[in-house]
Amino acid sequence: MKIDILGTESLGVRGLSCSVKLRDRKIVIDPGIALGWNRYGYLPHPFQIAVGRKVREKIIGALANATDIVFSHFDGDHVPLAAPNPYQLGINAVKKHLLRSIIWAKGAEPSSRLENRRRMEIEDALKAVLPAAEESSDGAVQFSMPLQHGLRRKKAVTVMMTRIEEDGFVFVHASDHQFLHVESIEHILSLNPDVVLSSGPALYLENLSTAQQKRAVENAVELSRNIKTLIIDHHLLRDEKGLDWLKEIACATGNEVICAAAYMGQKPLLLEAWREDLYERMPVPEGWHEAYAAGKVRAEEFLTRGFDIVENRER
Repeated sequence: MKIDILGTESLGVRGLSCSVKLRDRKIVIDPGIALGWNRYGYLPHPFQIAVGRKVREKIIGALANATDIVFSHFDGDHVPLAAPNPYQLGINAVKKHLLRSIIWAKGAEPSSRLENRRRMEIEDALKAVLPAAEESSDGAVQFSMPLQHGLRRKKAVTVMMTRIEEDGFVFVHASDHQFLHVESIEHILSLNPDVVLSSGPALYLENLSTAQQKRAVENAVELSRNIKTLIIDHHLLRDEKGLDWLKEIACATGNEVICAAAYMGQKPLLLEAWREDLYERMPVPEGWHEAYAAGKVRAEEFLTRGFDIVENRER
């Protein structure tokens, strides 16, 4: 089994996409990407947009030879969209790949109205019905029952987890539970995973209470004690405090608790968290985003300078 993490916050974008290569299958999970529309009062920095374009290309490349595609839920950073903004992945860019693959999708219920609309838009684009995959299995691949989405208080908003096994080795993609619900932790443990890729708590949100933060730590420690490699990313790493949070869990258990970038052998690129600093160090010309949306400027022009700034920032 070969696990490639394609796009997460530690890789510079919003998402939790990955591909899992087996001997006779390639499963791509949550092939979506987003950049926070407004952070610290700023639109995405052109450097982040350029990095996002590279991630988007990786996702499209992974989908090109996928046998199976999984949608854990229909948030805009987890699926291709019918009407994407300039920083997201659109259905038209990957439609031919979706049509060639088996699609496993979380069902329409329970879900939010927005997620159901996005689900129907994908169905309309493919001219096919997406059957609900919860609690189904197909050889090496198995899907969970609907489990509650992290911080959202409406029980109707749920996610689906994916378990993949080959030669006794088990990988679990645990989308957007954010360690806030003991039922999700219990379910992950019941799957006996060797490696888990999971979303962490959104520490940057003011409405994440002290009690919820404590619960997330307790749940993460419980999970880490029983799993050799726990990869935690997504919401957690929209804030630099997330890296310290990972170290805290690892120190408490002695097992490997890392971000997606570290798992892929890269340095964390927390561009969501660093957006204000990027604007200060690399000013953006007025009207640049409008020009980019119109195809009049290229974000790639900011790549070299952006990576120089990141390298100096780390020093």
